[in-house]
Amino acid sequence: MNEQDISDLWAYMTTIDPVSNKVEANQLPFPLNIRLAMWGWNLLNFSEASFQADPSKSAEWNRGAYIVQGAGHCGTCHTPKSFLGADQDSGFLQGASLQGWFAPDITNNAQSGLGKWSQEDVVAYLKTGVNAHSIASGPMAEAIENSTSKMTDPALKAVAVYLKSLGPDTGNAQAPKPDEARMVAGAAIYHDNCSACHGGDSAGAGALFPALVGNSIVAQGNPETLARVVLAGSQAVHTAGAPTTPSMPSLAWRVKDQESPTC
Repeated sequence: MNEQDISDLWAYMTTIDPVSNKVEANQLPFPLNIRLAMWGWNLLNFSEASFQADPSKSAEWNRGAYIVQGAGHCGTCHTPKSFLGADQDSGFLQGASLQGWFAPDITNNAQSGLGKWSQEDVVAYLKTGVNAHSIASGPMAEAIENSTSKMTDPALKAVAVYLKSLGPDTGNAQAPKPDEARMVAGAAIYHDNCSACHGGDSAGAGALFPALVGNSIVAQGNPETLARVVLAGSQAVHTAGAPTTPSMPSLAWRVKDQESPTC
């Protein structure tokens, strides 16, 4: 981030009224509690540099890249990490597992990412948590409610332009087909527990119940988020201007842990 934006952030934070809040002492075990260890981590994984605009791209693209890579820090969740917790740049924004959820691929890959989304779809999702393809859940719902929903429309459009430029649009990619026995079992579980809302053909009902067929969350190679939503449910995003959408109830009382990824 540039110095002016950092200075502006500090100026804003100084206007926030203080509250009484007891700060917990560092609970990290030895040797992770030694702050000096960060010197070694930085030496291996961190290169200090300011954002450099790409002169071959538009001003809007560069604005989106700056937001995504800087204050938006999308890679913190959506980029896989090494065993030391550093970003694996070769998989930039291609999805990562954290806190029991899988932050999905947000490149332009049509199978697992945003390839089937328009720029308008991306803007709607970041602004309201809902679009024709998906409804935000878990940590992403929090990110939208507390962060991206408060961005300006031009900023969100710039983010959409940048994200849609990343990676190939592999529209012909095919998801691996699970074995037939699991397909049969999953179809039965889906029919009994999910079809009433999402439809027998999984086409959903617009923003009310998202389509599951072709849904990028369903198409991910990692089923963590899908299983988490089935077992724990999900709360709708509450933002100004967002359509009223029902919360996804927990089905843990009906579906076993082992059955959830099979649906």
